[in-house]
Amino acid sequence: MDFADTPDQAELRSVVRAFAGRHATPEQVRAAMASPDGCDPKVWRRLSDELGLTALAVPESFGGAGAGPGEVAVAVEEFGRVLLPSPYLSSAVVALALAGAADECREAAERYLPGLADGSVIGALALDADVTVAGDAVTGVARNVVDGASAGVLLVRAGDALVAVPGRGAVAEPLPTLDQTRRQAVVRLDRAPAVAAGPAAPVVALHRVLLAAECVAAAEHCLDVTVEYLKTRHQFGRPIGSFQAVKHRAADLAVAVTSAGATARAAVRTAAADPRALAALAPLAALHCSRTFLSVAGEMIQLHGGIGFTWEHEAHLYFKRAKSTQLLLGPPSALRAEIGREAGLLAAD
Repeated sequence: MDFADTPDQAELRSVVRAFAGRHATPEQVRAAMASPDGCDPKVWRRLSDELGLTALAVPESFGGAGAGPGEVAVAVEEFGRVLLPSPYLSSAVVALALAGAADECREAAERYLPGLADGSVIGALALDADVTVAGDAVTGVARNVVDGASAGVLLVRAGDALVAVPGRGAVAEPLPTLDQTRRQAVVRLDRAPAVAAGPAAPVVALHRVLLAAECVAAAEHCLDVTVEYLKTRHQFGRPIGSFQAVKHRAADLAVAVTSAGATARAAVRTAAADPRALAALAPLAALHCSRTFLSVAGEMIQLHGGIGFTWEHEAHLYFKRAKSTQLLLGPPSALRAEIGREAGLLAAD
């Protein structure tokens, strides 16, 4: 399988990376995460209006660009690389989900996809939900909903299916979070209006795949910053990166990141070419890539020495993103068990 970007994806990556470099400097990230909204609305409008990134996942018939998971993953990776505080990942997964179910769930697609395409509607995923659906209304609670407080539409998991709920039909209570660059909320629904939005399993798999891709890009950044520091920080008259023990630690991190990158790219390609094959690959990518990111972010702190433990350094922001992502994905033991069942290594429940 060829994991390289297509020419169009390479061009898209160059544009998005340049945009992220201008609008997600460490100072801008800290300012955005400390703001009431947890992101910069001006940056959201620019990535929607000028770059058209919110339209990537939306079919052309609904005002979008008609791209797929591969192109969305490029944007997710580049924003994850710099920890841009933004509801992009949540909105993109919602758009891909509604686009994929548009034939069977036309009402939800027509109601929400145009707004998702132009960025006027923010999407959020409520996959950890305890709800009941009665007719066209849903009642219950969803926990740890990323971007739930700012969502114009929520995809709520109700058993094996999803329902689309307008943001105004929910009461969102913001939560204090470990990762200040990614806001979460508890969402309460009391007979909120809902329309069918397709099966849940493909969306859960897609969400895991894109989180895996984000983890790898962030881990690559952590490794790059750490290696550069090891080249420039001198001790005993020589760069600390020249010491054999440090070289071995850096080499081990490089191998781990390369392995995780191959896993994530395989999952993204599969999501675009054969999403039904993601049953085992999506949890595998999520488990491996999130674990690698957490390990690399932790080593980033250690290898930077005293400065790596300070509030002023960016290392703690990446470590917090890594840990919160791992928590969002669920216990590693549960993911391992799911992989085993889907791969036929464990008996089905």
